[in-house]
Amino acid sequence: MVISARNDAQTPLVSVVIPTRDRPELLHGAIASVKAQTFTNYEIIVVVNGPDNPLTAKTLEVATGHGCEVVRINRSGIAVALNAGMQAARGEWVAFLDDDDLWAPNKLEVELDLARTANADLLFSDFSVADGNRRVQAPSQRPPQSLSTPEAMTLRNYGGGCSTTTVRRSAALAVGGFDETLVSPDWDMWMRLSWRYRVAWTGAYLVVIRHHGQNTSKQISWAYWTLRIQRKSLRTLPRELRHMRLAIIGQMMRVAMKGAETYFRHKCVVPLRSHLRSKA
Repeated sequence: MVISARNDAQTPLVSVVIPTRDRPELLHGAIASVKAQTFTNYEIIVVVNGPDNPLTAKTLEVATGHGCEVVRINRSGIAVALNAGMQAARGEWVAFLDDDDLWAPNKLEVELDLARTANADLLFSDFSVADGNRRVQAPSQRPPQSLSTPEAMTLRNYGGGCSTTTVRRSAALAVGGFDETLVSPDWDMWMRLSWRYRVAWTGAYLVVIRHHGQNTSKQISWAYWTLRIQRKSLRTLPRELRHMRLAIIGQMMRVAMKGAETYFRHKCVVPLRSHLRSKA
């Protein structure tokens, strides 16, 4: 449900989709980083999802106070929110921004320039990680030269999260949008897009990922959801990529082993060490 009026005087080239829930202070910073962009032909769509709670009114106040279009949905889930934002978008391009992340002022300008020169439909930028006053550049994610982009993206997420990504809206809708059965749906989406469309990387650090106690990545089972995505890829691989099946199975085995090791360490080794220290 759209609950704020849109300005139809100009059709934007880019629709910025910001999914959010219960974090109005972080949302304020994310919107401010969009409004500081050197490229200005955009609209901001804030998707507020999940049941109402004491922070909902404040979240809506922040979004409408910045002049954003607001889409309110009662269903929870990041994929649900992202799809709702894309459906409401009017721009040729959709740029995603998590409510707890920030953009550099030239992000949209750099990515749109790359889209023109590379004739690409899916664009990625590099990111830095901010933890308090400390900011560290994350290693660049690039496919190895030994693999094509579709092959590489089938084995690993070389795109990063949503905040680093801009996609042609028609392409995103053509592949069916984000899979709403997945808790962390970004890799699956980039993979399916890479199978059909051209991908490009800016080579610039244009996003800041803010670490805090509410980061979703800290709350999900990495191994379980990675295996879900890999299993799906085995079932849906296009014909020209079916030679990747053994490589995918090998990756799944490595993920399963790493997941089992992590589980054993946290459930057995760490408690045992704590017990022995308490007895010392």
